[in-house]
Amino acid sequence: MTSPRIFISMGTPYAPKYVEFRAALERFFRDDCDADPRILGVNEYPSGNPLQKIHDVMRTCHGVVIVAYERKYIGSGTEKRTAPTPIALDQRTYTTPWNHIESALAYSLDLPIYIICENGLTEEGLIETKVDWYVQRIDFTPDQLREAGVSQSIRAWIDDRVRPLADKPRAFKAIEGSLKLSEMTPKELWGVGAGIAAVFAAGVAAGRFLPHLFG
Repeated sequence: MTSPRIFISMGTPYAPKYVEFRAALERFFRDDCDADPRILGVNEYPSGNPLQKIHDVMRTCHGVVIVAYERKYIGSGTEKRTAPTPIALDQRTYTTPWNHIESALAYSLDLPIYIICENGLTEEGLIETKVDWYVQRIDFTPDQLREAGVSQSIRAWIDDRVRPLADKPRAFKAIEGSLKLSEMTPKELWGVGAGIAAVFAAGVAAGRFLPHLFG
């Protein structure tokens, strides 16, 4: 059974508690979920445009976890400042915009999404509960991942949504367009070619046989 590759979307930690949480999250996916977490700056390193690297890595993954935590704090502000009814923004926290970019990219690739959100963070954009994904709100401490409600929810998402994609033969992924031919081994390319040839031969045979059958 193939270990599912999971892209972790998390802004670079800027405080010790976030560094510890990221390390605990990586261990949890690898040791408890038998998954292969892919994290930019940890085991994936862009050499140029980070967006292209994110896209390339995400295409090889079977699910995406968005880890949203405080990046900006607004003590007192205003939304739609010149509108007839402006909205007060008091003591609001917001995540990095990269979470939204990577959520949208994952959605466009039709990958399962799971969102872990820090308690108190303002929901906006794709960082909110949708029909197709759930927002797990927690305090960002390593022991939170051991709580039954959190760990069981993540494992259920992996087993029900992610692992079936990982177990799908790569040849089918290439035919569907979710895997580039350049990412396949020679043996896998041979298998795809043989499958296409077999389908073509069956079509030719049917084309020759059917006129005689109905003629």
